[in-house]
This record gives sequence, C-alpha cells and structure tokens, in this order.
Amino acid sequence: MKKKVKLITDPEVIKLMLEDTRRQILKLLRNKEMTISQLSEILGKTPQTIYHHIEKLKEAGLVEVKRTEMKGNLVEKYYGRTADVFYINLYLGDEELRYLARSRLKTKLDVFKALGYEFDEEELLNIMDRLLEKEHSYTAKISAEIEEKEEALKEFSNEDIIHAIDWLTMAELGRDEEAIELLRKLGEILKKE
Repeated sequence: MKKKVKLITDPEVIKLMLEDTRRQILKLLRNKEMTISQLSEILGKTPQTIYHHIEKLKEAGLVEVKRTEMKGNLVEKYYGRTADVFYINLYLGDEELRYLARSRLKTKLDVFKALGYEFDEEELLNIMDRLLEKEHSYTAKISAEIEEKEEALKEFSNEDIIHAIDWLTMAELGRDEEAIELLRKLGEILKKE
C-alpha cells in the first residue's frame, strides 16, 4: 500500500532523487501508474535509459511495480511511487547536499537583486541558510511523526497533510528563539527604504 508521506534521510537516496530524469519520473508517477514505454515516450528517452533509472529508484525504495498486464504475449509492468509525498532534508551533514542547499539559496539572492533589494550577500545567505536548516529539521521531525500515525490520517487528503506539516513546522519555528531572531534580521535586510 502506498504511504502518504515518506521521510528520506539517507543522503545517497536524496542525491539519487535529485538527478533530473529521476525527478521527472517521480513527478510523472505522482498521480498515475505508468510503464517504461509510457515514461520513455513522455520524457523522450530510450526505454533502456528509463529502465536504468526505474531500477535505481526501486533499489532506493521510491518506486515499485504496482500491477502487471498482458499485452499480447508481453507482460507490461506499471510502476508507481511508494509514497504520495517524499520529504528530504538537504541539511543532514553531507557536504555535497549542504553545498547544493546553499547554491539553491544563491539563486534567490539574484531574484532579490532583480527586484531592487540591496544587501550584504554573505550575511543574507548565512541567515537564509540557517533558517532553512531549522525548517528542514522541524519538517523532518513532523514528517516522521506523520509516518508513524499514517493510519489515523487516512481520511485526509495529501494536500491537507502537506499543509498541516507546513503549519506545524511554522509553529515549531515560532517557538524557536534563534529562528525568531533570524526572521527579524531577514525582515530588516529585505526591506526597501
């Protein structure tokens, strides 16, 4: 049975998920079971390439064969995700993931500049990085709790559960004195005169 939420904590699995073709496969399988040939056609890649990526995702426990159908004398396997939502934490101490998290934040700085904000890049990057680290930590904790209590949540939609995780994370941040101070500094820095 497909879980609603699955917390991914293994840095190697997170790196595997972040590869572009695998991200696209996981996105396509979010709402629909698909075959290798269907994925191949949509993504414009060879069936062999898709098969390779599917095998990696299967080994990591992210996709599985959901059903099989006979097409003539061939067996078609339909693949699906093992969870509706995967939560990952880029702040697990792995150097490569930490670098990725910071580089993604640097893009946001470019957006802020394009909007006319002026700031010390390193100071803002450090504040955003620390806030995101705290957010990821709380989200991981709450996601683990949701995984444990999945049976009690079966009547709720995935969207409701995702929003509940977001709100519970904000509540945790609201009780965290360092996070409150970081948000205050963020507000001061990203303010147009």
